[in-house]
Amino acid sequence: MAIVTKSPHMWFVVENSSGEKQTLLNEQKFEKNYPFSFTAPFSDTPSPQDNTVTIYNMSKEHAAFYKKKQKALLYFNWGSSKKLIAEGFISKVEPGQSDGVTTSKIITFTEGKDYNNLQARKLRLKKTKKINKYKTIKTNVPGHYKTYKSGKKKWIKATVKKKRIKTRATKTIMVNKTYRKGTSYKKLIQGVASQSGIKIAKIDLAKNPTIKKAYTAKGKPLTLLKQLVTKTGSKMTYIQGNLEIVNPRSKKRSWIVIDDDDLIQQPNPSEDTDKDNVWEIVTPLIPEVTINVGIKMNSRFLKGSFYVKSGEHSFDGDNPQTQMSIIKI
Repeated sequence: MAIVTKSPHMWFVVENSSGEKQTLLNEQKFEKNYPFSFTAPFSDTPSPQDNTVTIYNMSKEHAAFYKKKQKALLYFNWGSSKKLIAEGFISKVEPGQSDGVTTSKIITFTEGKDYNNLQARKLRLKKTKKINKYKTIKTNVPGHYKTYKSGKKKWIKATVKKKRIKTRATKTIMVNKTYRKGTSYKKLIQGVASQSGIKIAKIDLAKNPTIKKAYTAKGKPLTLLKQLVTKTGSKMTYIQGNLEIVNPRSKKRSWIVIDDDDLIQQPNPSEDTDKDNVWEIVTPLIPEVTINVGIKMNSRFLKGSFYVKSGEHSFDGDNPQTQMSIIKI
């Protein structure tokens, strides 16, 4: 591919609740360089990744702009046009640290929305049903004469009697939704996500079977979705801030060709012995690389078609690079 590693540009854009933006631009040129470094990991897991941006020697006025829950976007490109590599919301702003010469401030932003804390009650529905209900009523018994068998009469004073009667009432109960036998996994996933408020930007299933018996959606929503997605041979992951369900084996719409000129170091098999056909490669930063992107290796050390499982974009102040774990197709 021979990645052209000239004119690196990176942007860190943060927007507050009033719509005001603060943009850091680092194009590594004299008087046009606001120094900051970053790490932007990506992984095929349904938990959002934490990205970090470290800014240096910023004035107190500008540093005070950053607050939790603000929207953050990180861009990079070899050139002046922006390419998004991470998006999310600030989750942590650390106090500035100084070594006497340089002051650094670390900002952490979490991609997308974290649904791990959604409780099981999100999947419960209100349902009404008729029930028997008993109540006690009071009745007035007027004064009257009571005649005995002997013919004697006795005056009985007016009294109030209590009487228990049965009525029908409507009761509201909470139940879990049940899906009929024959429902497809895609409809099941869409139903659970919609009911619990989980926004899935894209659903691309490797297979879409139907359930063999009725299924009751009971438990924490994200846990259920993980289980359902696994049974379709797919992966649920965050891609640039959006929660998506992807088919790792799907036909790739685009391929990135990597040869020896692009490699910073020789490809190595993953240190995790449980992973077959997983390789680790490091290249100059390629902003297009994210989960499930197709990689064509054309190196003398490694050849074939792969897809990206996980990795990290990073810049340490000198070298913008991408580390990725790729799996052979």
